[in-house]
Amino acid sequence: MSRAFGVFSAPVATAGARARCVACARRRGAVAAASATRNGPETVRVAVPDGYGGLEDVFSSLTSNRIIFLGSRIDEDVAADTCARLLALEAEGPDEEIKVYVNCTAGTQYCVTAILDTMEYVSCPISTVALGCVAGPPVMLVAAGDKGKRYGMQSSRIILSQPLGGLAGTSIEVKIQAKELNRNAKAQVAFIARYTGQDPDELEAMMARDTYMGVDQAIAFGLLDHAL
Repeated sequence: MSRAFGVFSAPVATAGARARCVACARRRGAVAAASATRNGPETVRVAVPDGYGGLEDVFSSLTSNRIIFLGSRIDEDVAADTCARLLALEAEGPDEEIKVYVNCTAGTQYCVTAILDTMEYVSCPISTVALGCVAGPPVMLVAAGDKGKRYGMQSSRIILSQPLGGLAGTSIEVKIQAKELNRNAKAQVAFIARYTGQDPDELEAMMARDTYMGVDQAIAFGLLDHAL
């Protein structure tokens, strides 16, 4: 900037500078387009008032009200975000309830159990709500809520099923992977048996095939406590 009579004035952009700006904008557009091609259209976040005259992301607003919403496949990123929110909410109010809403049909068992361990680690009371469809390992999250505080929306569906695994590699590697997949299946049965009070052997035999439940069936089975 140049100083003239105590007033700052911005220099006039040259033709070369303007051309460089246009080129940068085009490159940013190309990168965004490539990202959209790889990952699909960018998610549009919904903004809500933050109570202080500004706006915040709707999921951040839910967290500020001690609500965590799981609505996508549970991978490492989702697990890390959820565990961080649980720990932050415990630090903020160790005796205040946390509500976890689950509408999820897939997830890596290791990532789901990371959330489970954190739910059991924090001192806060935790209520869970199933909505839409909850299937596979995420079912454990709904069942892991405090007894008497596990809810299901009236139209939600629960699907008990074995964890899936894509076996590949040499015969020895496939044998090792199959052993770990079997361990994961037994661990899932053990978790659900603990949360529902069902006999592990009967539960393992039942989960050899997909089992579909409505809310009333899930309550009778011990996965949920109340219908909303």
